[in-house]
Amino acid sequence: MTVVSVAWTYLRGRAVTSALTIFSIALGVSLVIASVLLTQGIRASFIEGTTDYNLIVGAKGSPTQLVLSAVFRLDVATPNILYSVYEQLQDDDRVNIAVPVSLGDAYQGFRYVATTPEYFAPQPWRRKSFRLAQGRLFTHEPPEAPTYGAVLGAAVARRTGLRAGDQFYEGEEMAEYPLTVVGILRPTHSADDRAIFCSLATYWDMNEIAREMPVKPLTAVLVRPQRMSDLPGLHREFNVRGETQAVFPSAILLTIFQLLSLAEEVLTIILILVAVVVMLYLFVSMYSATLERKREIATMRALGARRLTILSLVLLESTTLALFGAIFGLVGGHGLTCVGTYLLAQRSGITLHPFQLSPLQLAVVIGVMILGIVAGLIPAMLAYRTEVAENLAPLS
Repeated sequence: MTVVSVAWTYLRGRAVTSALTIFSIALGVSLVIASVLLTQGIRASFIEGTTDYNLIVGAKGSPTQLVLSAVFRLDVATPNILYSVYEQLQDDDRVNIAVPVSLGDAYQGFRYVATTPEYFAPQPWRRKSFRLAQGRLFTHEPPEAPTYGAVLGAAVARRTGLRAGDQFYEGEEMAEYPLTVVGILRPTHSADDRAIFCSLATYWDMNEIAREMPVKPLTAVLVRPQRMSDLPGLHREFNVRGETQAVFPSAILLTIFQLLSLAEEVLTIILILVAVVVMLYLFVSMYSATLERKREIATMRALGARRLTILSLVLLESTTLALFGAIFGLVGGHGLTCVGTYLLAQRSGITLHPFQLSPLQLAVVIGVMILGIVAGLIPAMLAYRTEVAENLAPLS
């Protein structure tokens, strides 16, 4: 019999112990893989959400709240600004594109987002593209002639079951202003999947306060300048005003990443402790198994097995357990990431890619196998030094 077949036969003979060891290793690897994938995915999602527009203009208040509400819909909307702010930005020669946004209430937990068709227009600098799965987009509507058409994000359509042509409203007070689904977007893997889009005219007519205002309100204006050198001037101009603020989304992104970095440091310490516990468990398992097999190892030595063969046998068993644990852990890690992705998408609109592979995952598998070798070294040396005469002596 070869060393490989002997090792495999022994592992099968200790099926329960081997399975528990593999499960412990897989659990540790799953935690590492899921933590890395979720952290990288959240970071990438924030980057994709804040890099389409270089400046956000809104009412005075918290800059973080403005970005989180206008871009990610993770916070309550900031106070309103006047539509004239958007008109001024639209007419400014320094501005390439300005897109108005008004955030309203919600339907079954999905936020109303009022904007213009420019929000969906394809641009060379966009990180995402909007494509229709059903119907069409709403068009420009004069304030006095709203059509009450709504375009649903992919997650909204999936969760509510609404289709093109369906009418909906939430609350009896809104029965007079039902929206009609005119289009459904394909998944964008962003917060837009959880939004219900409508025209500004429709939003203003639905909103009792806005309906009575001569100058209509907005929540924010998303701005893309003609040149990056125009940004400081625009930023300063709208910040010195008493009623508006201009925010760099990239600056807020750095703040969010600093918070994520603190969480990552704590998570790294936890994962190191998990790795140590897994290695200790594998070491104890192999050490106990070697003590139990001293007589068997002595018999193999008496039959002609060399010390190096015995050493290789124990190391191979330890590495095999680590390899199976790493493989199952890789699968389990992606499974945990799927669960985390689903929960994040349901609660925050952040959508990740749970099956994304990276060199880091290969490094984790190789690292686990190295840990398996390290954990098996002392038991292997114990087996290597097993004396034949001493361990083959009669038991009584």
